[in-house]
Amino acid sequence: MVYGAAVLAWTVSFMTALVLLPPGAHTTAVAHADSSSVTVAGPQKWDPATQTFGDHGTVSVSQTQNLTDQVVHISWTGFTPSTGPVVNIGGIGWQNVIYPVIVYQCRGTQPKITDCYGSTHYGQDPAKGFLQANQDTGLTIPDFPGNQRAAVTHADGSGAMDLEVYTANESPSMACDVGHPCSVVVEPLYGGDSLGYDTSDGSPDCSDHANDAYAGGEATGGVIGGIDNFDFGSGEQCAWNYRTVIPISFAPVPGACTAAATDVLSEGMPMLDRALTQWVVGACLSGSNPVNVIDSTTLTEPSARDDFLAGQPGADVAFTSRPADPAASSAKPYTYVPVGNTGIAIAYYVDDPGTNLPITGMKLNARLVAKLLTQSYDTEHLPSQQVDIASVAGNPQCLFKDPEFLALNPANGFTWPSCQDVDAMSTLPVVAGGKSDLVHQLTAWIAADPDAAAFLGGAADQWGMHVDAYYKTSAYPFPIDSFIPQDASGPPTSFDGTPIDPKGSNRDYGRLKSYEWNPIQSGLDDVVRHLIQNTATCQSPDFVNNTHAKCNAEVIGSRGLLAVMDTGRAAAFSLPTAALPNGTGAYVAPTVPAMTAAAQDYVTDTATGTQSLPWGTAHTAYTGDAAAYPLTLPAYAMAPTSGVAAAKATKIADFLASVTDNRSGQMAGTAPGELAPGYAAITADQAKQAGAAITKIRQGVPGGGPTVTVTATGPVPTGGVTGVPTTSGTVVSTPVTVVSNGKTTVYQITSTINNNNGGNGNGNTGGTTAAPAGSATGSSSSKGAAGVPSSGTTRSLAGSTAPAAAAVGAAAPDTAGPARYLLPTLLVIGVVLVAAGPAGLLLSAPGGLGARLRSVRPRPTRRFGK
Repeated sequence: MVYGAAVLAWTVSFMTALVLLPPGAHTTAVAHADSSSVTVAGPQKWDPATQTFGDHGTVSVSQTQNLTDQVVHISWTGFTPSTGPVVNIGGIGWQNVIYPVIVYQCRGTQPKITDCYGSTHYGQDPAKGFLQANQDTGLTIPDFPGNQRAAVTHADGSGAMDLEVYTANESPSMACDVGHPCSVVVEPLYGGDSLGYDTSDGSPDCSDHANDAYAGGEATGGVIGGIDNFDFGSGEQCAWNYRTVIPISFAPVPGACTAAATDVLSEGMPMLDRALTQWVVGACLSGSNPVNVIDSTTLTEPSARDDFLAGQPGADVAFTSRPADPAASSAKPYTYVPVGNTGIAIAYYVDDPGTNLPITGMKLNARLVAKLLTQSYDTEHLPSQQVDIASVAGNPQCLFKDPEFLALNPANGFTWPSCQDVDAMSTLPVVAGGKSDLVHQLTAWIAADPDAAAFLGGAADQWGMHVDAYYKTSAYPFPIDSFIPQDASGPPTSFDGTPIDPKGSNRDYGRLKSYEWNPIQSGLDDVVRHLIQNTATCQSPDFVNNTHAKCNAEVIGSRGLLAVMDTGRAAAFSLPTAALPNGTGAYVAPTVPAMTAAAQDYVTDTATGTQSLPWGTAHTAYTGDAAAYPLTLPAYAMAPTSGVAAAKATKIADFLASVTDNRSGQMAGTAPGELAPGYAAITADQAKQAGAAITKIRQGVPGGGPTVTVTATGPVPTGGVTGVPTTSGTVVSTPVTVVSNGKTTVYQITSTINNNNGGNGNGNTGGTTAAPAGSATGSSSSKGAAGVPSSGTTRSLAGSTAPAAAAVGAAAPDTAGPARYLLPTLLVIGVVLVAAGPAGLLLSAPGGLGARLRSVRPRPTRRFGK
């Protein structure tokens, strides 16, 4: 049997995905299943003891329709159990594993081996199939890195793995898109003489299993790239006979929309782009009222807000999580439309060094996250060193040696890796550079935590760890808008105490810390790409061949990687995510129910009408909600309320109405127009605000003027805790805050609940009275559709408080004075309080627009001076 160098290189690269797992284990968190999940009959199980085939197994794929660049979960039952040594996957022991399973993504629904991305024959003549020499390694993966995976079958006949499926953007040669379905192929290696060991003419004989089960035998992973006596790449030929093919189809992308004039141009919020993709496609494909939207989520929120306020032509709408400065001038009056709820997730791949299995449970608190984001670990320290880096001297070498982390995450049946197992520098999180709301909100959450704030201020934790001296609050105060490494220091000498050679390979050790952490400037897509390719952002400080090499990718089984991203990406790629402590101290993972709970706890900024979680504020709904995920963020569309053509305003309103409609944009799913996985639908209060804001967009408000914000609030009882509106019999009295020209006035508004004894049909018979009162904050009470108190749980009004229709921003000073706003304001107040609760308009949306993930070059191994 002859193996070429190219074949060996391909096999090693391919089979580094192979890891022996116990029954029920997964390579990552299981990808979400949807209504298009499929289970089909698999091949017959091969019984090596009797040399016969038995019953058919099954193969399942978690999602087969409306796919994007994402991860799907693949599982099987009734397969032949894999046997062979349990080895560190970074080694070559995989070649002796018998009966592994290979999974491909292939073009077409009836693929040949030449259609399967990464196979040794990909792109070759389909008529020849296995009867041709293996393809050069570089040609088997001409587009993105190979996504083919290998796994094992457990003793009970089951197995599972996660596969990233590529669209035409990632792999133009496969060209999987809405018009070109593809396939997932699951191929167990059940042996057979594929290389012609025992045939007289050297041709394959797949019925001959005599040579299956031995080192390098025909049922082992090492035979896949095998070449027969005719120099044909026939090693996989017999395994291909046992394949199961499951067709998969892909969601339309904005490019699939019929060419038409652009109706709306929008910018901003990379955290929302997977939702926006589905919304944008759903809007343009709408048969009754199509809206053509071109969205640029490569721009972060600060840039989008600036462009919108300046009236830039590409920013009809800006998507944002944080409001613009209410005092900033604006080309047009505008409002905020809630369109959904996203979140910040800390995803990770960390493997148990004893079993090489992924660890799937991790807790992080605000102080631990602060340590990671301030380079506070002494990543280059080893006990044998004679010198250390002063800025972090005495600190643990990495997260997995930090006593605080170990106390929070006691090992129970597994082992955390050592800082040498995973390379300490690689444990610093992969993050996106540039100004963004994600960075601001994450660091604001950290700054609101007393322990984290004290640590950043210079106070050591109870185990003696201190912040990197260059990140102290006095020099680098949180919150920040962008991650900018601050520490470029290093040891005064080489680690053995000898002087640093100014011309040697260690010439840059004096600024060693500058090589350990490098925020990615190409966006969140590249953050995900680095994580799933197991690649940190560090570099070797060794200067070799006139360069500093990038750190090598970590091998599966020896990983210790973390990354900061949005919940939409984490869900799409089925990434395990850390649980974080909320206002009650409970540790919660970023699930959609947890984000939905948090959104109910938002409080309202009366200056802008936008909402956020009240981190660090006592006596709020958030501090009593153990179910809430703490890094949940609202997503808003900044949209003009006047100053645009009527046709443009109508299209903007139509698009936002489809996004916020609970029959489309807020309905969870993967189809165009639905709410993508990883996002939570808007709450009833947010829906009320959205409906009122969209009405303003449709109507248009002539002229400009000062900020007018209408907020229904609860009274403030003894102790200062916001409560519910006061009810006496059928009369409800609710304070309403009106901010006009910077002056705040609180009116007491009364309404009457109808007990089905007459009234106006909306459940109210009373009117309103306005009497200035002391200022308050909070929200309107929860009511049923007819204004009758809901039978469900009523949250404290310190929680979610949605303004009725907050128009903010001014194009020019208001020459008419504040009186012109009195009647519209009172009318809005009347509408809010007559309804006495949610307007019933529930709107939502899914998505995934914006930049696609880019490939990352392999990185050389970083080991120096140790």
